[in-house]
Amino acid sequence: MPIGFIGTGTISGAMVEGLSGLPEPPEIIVSPRSERISRKLAARFGNVRRATSNAEAATAHIVVLGMRPAQVDEAMAGLSFGAEQIVVSLIAGLSLADVQALAPHSRVARAVPMPGIARRTGPVTVYPDVREVADLFRPLGELFVVPDETRLYMGGLSAFMSSYFELQTTLIGAAMAAGAPEEDARRFVLAELHMLSETARATPAESFDSLAAEHQTKGGLNERVRQTLIEGGWFEQVPGALRDVTQISWKKLG
Repeated sequence: MPIGFIGTGTISGAMVEGLSGLPEPPEIIVSPRSERISRKLAARFGNVRRATSNAEAATAHIVVLGMRPAQVDEAMAGLSFGAEQIVVSLIAGLSLADVQALAPHSRVARAVPMPGIARRTGPVTVYPDVREVADLFRPLGELFVVPDETRLYMGGLSAFMSSYFELQTTLIGAAMAAGAPEEDARRFVLAELHMLSETARATPAESFDSLAAEHQTKGGLNERVRQTLIEGGWFEQVPGALRDVTQISWKKLG
């Protein structure tokens, strides 16, 4: 059964790439916008066909909405969906009730994938528990079917990606300021962050809270850096910023 994409932006394109890399990729129909991404996907993957219109993509069994909030009215004008179809929204700020209003006769769901879905890695949250939607995303990353729509963004954690890379850039800059060549600084930081991530993944849940203590010695460099950041309120600012994000009306960002 084909999967249609209305709106082929960055995340939709990443999802198409992830699906197309599966051992048995599904048939995919992508809408003509964005033209650059849709043409690139159709040229790259044999299972992907570029539609001539949004209406053509809307005929699929599962239809994924991937446009920006401000583009919804234009993209969905004149489209209708049947009871046999499932409509999945990737659109930030469009509630499940909003999606149901766009497809009143269909089953609907919301999903929040991340760019790593192109490589079939990273978290994906889904609400509600629609079996076909869960089956669609399960091979594309770590699936979380949440019991409440407000938990789709995991308290704003999905908004931390650029901050992570800003921290990465800061660490690289610190190494360069200490005299390391740029390439060495970059390789060192990436290796260290990768090591820490792998260590966390290998740590049992019951030992997770002890990771920070286990990676510092009394009076050592790690303890001093961590204590300086704690005293400066560095860690306290993170949950506050995430809380602010969850209170934003995403529709106004469109």
